[in-house]
Amino acid sequence: MSIYPPISPLQRSTLMDVLRLRLASLEQQSDTQLEDLTQAQHAYKTMQQDMHEAPLHSGDEEVEDAVADIDSREFSAITQALLRIHGPDYGLCVDCHLAIAFERLQLEPQALRCTACQALHERTH
Repeated sequence: MSIYPPISPLQRSTLMDVLRLRLASLEQQSDTQLEDLTQAQHAYKTMQQDMHEAPLHSGDEEVEDAVADIDSREFSAITQALLRIHGPDYGLCVDCHLAIAFERLQLEPQALRCTACQALHERTH
């Protein structure tokens, strides 16, 4: 039995607002990073770099790629959370099936695990 009560409709609404704001922020950040270019245009621009400058930019590009990968995973997690937020399993840990603390969901509304299960997951994966 969980020590945390189920999420109330008001809490669910609050978390949905947080998810939507974060999703909008990621979209805006992505647009800024691509300098309003399509992904294909951005790829072409990257390929056209002067070969003499490529070694100077490779470290920066690796960091940009890592950040883009993190953003992409967060975008996906938020999108999935928005799809399941009205379902009966939202706010329940996927591992132990107990309620996730609302305080944790406020910080990370796309969380799939309670704090204890997340710590275990991080240690073993």
